[in-house]
Amino acid sequence: MDIPTAIKALSASGSALQSISAWWNKSKGDTRALIGELKDNLSYLDMVADDGVDLGEVVEKMAVIEFKRLSKEGFNFNKLKKSKITKYPSLDGTDLSSWGGKETADLIESIYEKINDIKIRFPHVSNNGKYLWGVRVNNIRKRIWLLLRHVSS
Repeated sequence: MDIPTAIKALSASGSALQSISAWWNKSKGDTRALIGELKDNLSYLDMVADDGVDLGEVVEKMAVIEFKRLSKEGFNFNKLKKSKITKYPSLDGTDLSSWGGKETADLIESIYEKINDIKIRFPHVSNNGKYLWGVRVNNIRKRIWLLLRHVSS
């Protein structure tokens, strides 16, 4: 997996979870609920990517409840970080390059859209070769790492 320098430190085992835990500890209310859900989802995705746990064992445990609740209530996801995502030079030429200059809300929505897609599709088409589940899991993880990098800057 190609990891841009801007997020490489977060890809180390446990670093992203430590970072998200610190963010969760500083947060309150709806923000804390969303970060907690994101943290749990990252833990499940890490188990699949790093520990060889079958996606089928954790897909039902991954959650989008808080995200959907907050979306329905009109929560402003840009409150997580008001500035736009930095155009990190190390993202150039990677699958994350398009994120520079976009809003925090766009990244959050993309992360949850991809998690929800896995929750919907995997139980029905898990054996279909056209779905590269490992790649999808890692793409979500990289977006979460980018989010963590963004909110910590």
